[in-house]
Amino acid sequence: MPKPDGMMERAFQFVKYLAKQNPQGRWDYFLAPDGKGLRWDRVIISGASHGSTTAARFAIYQKVDRVVMFCGPRDQYENWQGLNPATPANRFFAFSHVLDGGWTGGHYCRSWELLKLNQFGPIVNVDKTPAPYGNTRRLITDADVGKDAKRAHSSVVPGGAAVKDASGKFIHEDVWRYLFTHPVDQVGQPVPPDPNCLKDLRHAAKKSGQ
Repeated sequence: MPKPDGMMERAFQFVKYLAKQNPQGRWDYFLAPDGKGLRWDRVIISGASHGSTTAARFAIYQKVDRVVMFCGPRDQYENWQGLNPATPANRFFAFSHVLDGGWTGGHYCRSWELLKLNQFGPIVNVDKTPAPYGNTRRLITDADVGKDAKRAHSSVVPGGAAVKDASGKFIHEDVWRYLFTHPVDQVGQPVPPDPNCLKDLRHAAKKSGQ
């Protein structure tokens, strides 16, 4: 990929523009002292669905402040999630709906364990446990989405698919706040890998196709 087309360079150019156009916003806080890139250790990377895959994979190779993964990562056959990450594992946070096909297909539980997130607590249902959710990094919801798996996939991010209460307020505002602001040095108790969470989904898929 040509450098101008990459996320690092595009983000750098955008922040340089913001720093020039809106100096009161102090966007220069994110610029490296030599002026040749961003201070990625001050940047939060986030994405949803395949975007969460990109965010996580980027953080494997580049140390960032935090990674927030909504409905993902979705790479169910590769093992890059198990590489030694440049970003410490306690800085990865994940949130998914249990009706999401990526969850029911075992993709997310697999990625979360390969990323070693079980070292920081069990999977916690945010609709049954209040913040700070035992300081875990693996959050799920079973909020009512009318049994619609497609809506479930998008319901974990703010938007039209997100679940609201009777007053019209998003029910997961505390979750979103936690994901982006919870102190990374506060972690839950480690738990063993789930024996029901398959790691070799490629082999399982080939076997089922026989």
